Amino acid sequence: MNVWDDLHKAIRSGALERAVRLVSELDEPGRRAVAKELPGALKELRAASAHGFLQPLTAQALLLAGAGTIGGAAAAAAWMTRADLRPWWDEDKYCPLLCDLTSSRPDEWRAEVAQRIAARLKTSEEFWTYWHIAAALARSAGVVPVSDGFVVGWVEEGGSARRLAEDPFLEALVPRLFEVDGVGAALAFDAARPQQDETRKGAWAAGLADLAHAGRLDRTALLDGCISRFLRGGTAHNLRWFVGLHEELAPTGEEVAARVRDYVRLLPVAPPAVADTALRQVRRADDLGALDGALFEEAAGALLFRPEKKLVRAALTWLDRTARARDRVDATLRAVSAVFTSEALDLRERAVKIAVKHASLAGGDVRAEVRDAAAELPADLRQAIAAAFGEVAAAEPEPEPLPAPPPFTPRKALAPIGSLDEVASEFIASIAAEEKWPVTERFLAALVEFAFRDFDGTGKALRDACSDRAAWLLENLRRPASRTYVRRSWIQFPVRRLLFPDDTPARVGEVRAAFVKGKPRIFGSGVMPRMERFLAWRRHEIVSVLGKVPVLLATPTEGSGHVDPDVLVARLERLEEAGAEPGRADLAQAMLRLPREVDPAAVARAKGLASDAGRAVASWLATGGLADPDVECTFPDEPITSFAEHGLPHPAYVVSTVDVPGDTDVARICAVSRDAWTDHEGSIYNAFTGYWPSVMPSHREVAAAHLLPYFVGTEDVGWGQGTVMLDLAEGDGPAGTAVGTLLACALANREQHERATAVEAFLAFSGRGGLPAAETGTALGRLAAIGVITVPRIVKSLTAAADAGAHAEVWTVLAAALPHALPGPGERARAGVPDLLALATRLAELTGARGTIPAVAEVASRGGSSRLVKESARLHRTVLQPHPPPFNGRASLDGPSQRESPPRCS
Repeated sequence: MNVWDDLHKAIRSGALERAVRLVSELDEPGRRAVAKELPGALKELRAASAHGFLQPLTAQALLLAGAGTIGGAAAAAAWMTRADLRPWWDEDKYCPLLCDLTSSRPDEWRAEVAQRIAARLKTSEEFWTYWHIAAALARSAGVVPVSDGFVVGWVEEGGSARRLAEDPFLEALVPRLFEVDGVGAALAFDAARPQQDETRKGAWAAGLADLAHAGRLDRTALLDGCISRFLRGGTAHNLRWFVGLHEELAPTGEEVAARVRDYVRLLPVAPPAVADTALRQVRRADDLGALDGALFEEAAGALLFRPEKKLVRAALTWLDRTARARDRVDATLRAVSAVFTSEALDLRERAVKIAVKHASLAGGDVRAEVRDAAAELPADLRQAIAAAFGEVAAAEPEPEPLPAPPPFTPRKALAPIGSLDEVASEFIASIAAEEKWPVTERFLAALVEFAFRDFDGTGKALRDACSDRAAWLLENLRRPASRTYVRRSWIQFPVRRLLFPDDTPARVGEVRAAFVKGKPRIFGSGVMPRMERFLAWRRHEIVSVLGKVPVLLATPTEGSGHVDPDVLVARLERLEEAGAEPGRADLAQAMLRLPREVDPAAVARAKGLASDAGRAVASWLATGGLADPDVECTFPDEPITSFAEHGLPHPAYVVSTVDVPGDTDVARICAVSRDAWTDHEGSIYNAFTGYWPSVMPSHREVAAAHLLPYFVGTEDVGWGQGTVMLDLAEGDGPAGTAVGTLLACALANREQHERATAVEAFLAFSGRGGLPAAETGTALGRLAAIGVITVPRIVKSLTAAADAGAHAEVWTVLAAALPHALPGPGERARAGVPDLLALATRLAELTGARGTIPAVAEVASRGGSSRLVKESARLHRTVLQPHPPPFNGRASLDGPSQRESPPRCS
């Protein structure tokens, strides 16, 4: 046995120490011979692996063997950064092995390899093992790579804030911290990292500042670096660490005065944390007399146009404090008058008070400017300015109406799959992504059709696809958990059945019986809600008919989930021609997906159907389908923890029931009894809960009633709740308390993208004239009062909806919410309620809404200086004003008059 055979065996078995020893014993010809064998060995080992991936120890042994034998620096760097050799690297163990293997190489070789590997690093790299390789070689060669990826790797993985003073890369890489874009993101949470001792020495900002104070690093360079990084711009997240470093450096008054122009330049558009830091330094410079008149005006103008109320409020305080002390009353009045047009009424009031306070020292020209700026103020504030500056003429009302919400544009259904190649591609794409109902429905429709036309060809196309990208699906699924996982998948289950019919039974009878008889458990699973049991029945049924039916009845033809009646009749005709009967679940699902309005021609055509399924559909179309069930939604005075003798997995804050008479499959699918609130073990919300609205797109209030037990209380996780609301918005039928409650919860979701999609749903409901605004507001207020939903998130969502044009609709939501959200006497308001009031005041001004809200009036009458009382008083004054501004579609406390109220549940 030669050396290569021994080494190959060690590599294959992952014996690292033995592989390293054998490589280190090679002479130059032996190294060249081994280097030639490595590519072939890699290909062989990959082919022999189960899924094309090497075992970690095997990959590490190959990497080290290449580092010790490949001669050219470029080739060695390329080998050590191969994606298929990327190791799960324990740098304390393997970096010494790497350095030992390469110790006989020239310094120039190790330096070049280190530089080449460092150049390949990306600032977004998730695996920093390559950084450790480059760093180990660089340290051994006495060089410092300065590439962007290497710098980010240094702060992310390689450096230690507690040992910065001894770090050989320190002096060379510190200047690069302010030039590389990825550094801020890498260090954003540095201050929160667990430290090794009780001091702050583990944090990079504190460590660098301490070295600067000790004279090891150039303090001026660090301070200028922070400011240059601020001026270059970026997100708050990416600049957070630099703000912390600036604070740790604690610039002196002299340093601040020397950089005051840069601080002023940051005020207009920098992220809030940076702007706040800059403002504090500008105020320090002002106290030191280093802020001239031009810089003051620039700073004041920039700050008072910021969107952040906190910054504007701080600027107003600064201007008020220094107006007389710095002899700049006129400049201050010119600046504060810009706030007269602010949408925040509290800031307008503050600006008016400051203007009135300094009016006696104002020059004639400035007095005229203030009067002109006050023309658009509300009447009470305009009168205050008039008393101090002279008569103010009210501005003429703007003739332009407020923008309307965007028109509703329905989503289109996905185009059908047209070939076996596309079926295979869609399958591979679907198993790598979350299963969404539109994609799933399209795939299942194609799979059923192609399996009926060419069962063997369809199986071959999918087997080939699995061999390339999903080989594990071709293996024996020995573990019960694996079989259960496949059986729950709408994509994998039918494909597995197609490939292995005997190994993948479709237990249709058992699943159907569980649904029909109301058994909450299937195959020994946990408790499953009724809708999940129906979906499981339909999934097993589709698997059972592969190759037996030419088409599925229930495949949607619209993006909302509806099935065109004429298309459904054509599908039934096709089944009759093939002598096939549709599945029972498929038939029930198809009927529930029919639209509320049906073309008479389709009704007439359906009368010609001869099969039992055809006659059932013909009767359904002729009688108008399912009448709107009775939906009841109530908010109990106290959270419900049990029904009868059954305890609930978590308290219920809203309870819904749906009464559908009869014992048909459709009735069973739609009905929601109080058992639904006990038929689950905690929250079962999952990827497939998002399918539920598509089951009954013509009865969205019923679908919402099904969702309520699992939807309320999930506001702190993003599970696609916004998409569910968008599906409901694109559906049809009454939308009342159940839909409104779901919408309120989705608008309060913690995840910004979920809230954004919920706002899109809000606008879709509004654009179609079916927004349950009052019901949404009532649910919002009730759930906010007991802390189920977070008010600040709601404020952000409703503000976005109003800014998109839904002013009257948002006002109606707020008018219904406030009586429930406001605290009673002696109670403390929930966080965000004053902001809810402020938004209501803004919308009352914009829409011209008038009329007393008793709960708001009561809070306003309490007196005191709390923001809750102040904002209540502002809203109360606004809705009592006698002459509202013009608005396209007047709003009142009863809601938007331009839209008809949707049907509501009791």
